[in-house]
Amino acid sequence: MLTPTDIDFLTRSLTFWDNLKPIEQQLILDYTMPLTYKQGTTIHGGNRDCIGVLLVKSGTLRTYLLSDEGKEVTLYRLSSGDICILSASCLLKNITFDVHIDAEVDTQILLIDSSIFARLTSQNIYVENFSYKVAAEKFSDVIWAMEQILFMSFDKRLAIFLIDEATKNNSNTIYLYP
Repeated sequence: MLTPTDIDFLTRSLTFWDNLKPIEQQLILDYTMPLTYKQGTTIHGGNRDCIGVLLVKSGTLRTYLLSDEGKEVTLYRLSSGDICILSASCLLKNITFDVHIDAEVDTQILLIDSSIFARLTSQNIYVENFSYKVAAEKFSDVIWAMEQILFMSFDKRLAIFLIDEATKNNSNTIYLYP
């Protein structure tokens, strides 16, 4: 059940909220649930069903590709206020790759049911636009990750990672979790 704080977070995160009919707003409220994932939990594994749209309230999620040999490539991370549409990749017909999503730390999310979001996407241009905008923003992050892997030496990638982590944590001490 959504709390008033959850509803406020949901309505602020979904930039199309004011362009929904009251019945559409109620559908989202009825089919959104708060969830908590412990550090290390797999939220979405490539071959799993389309789980829905994730809105990160707190914590960090890592989205990555996993090869048949077990090699991983981090595509991007999501933190408080971020939205993951690739967890509902069934909504985006041209997405043909499987992503994995893990909780890097204890994470609280709001999960919008994929079938409800799909229905709204097909009926409301504002929801459809939102979906493609979020996907395009993340695609940019994926391209940045691929550029680093393909065109930068390991020492440059490591330096960028360390600087980003220090900046993100506002500290010269960096803690990495297993």
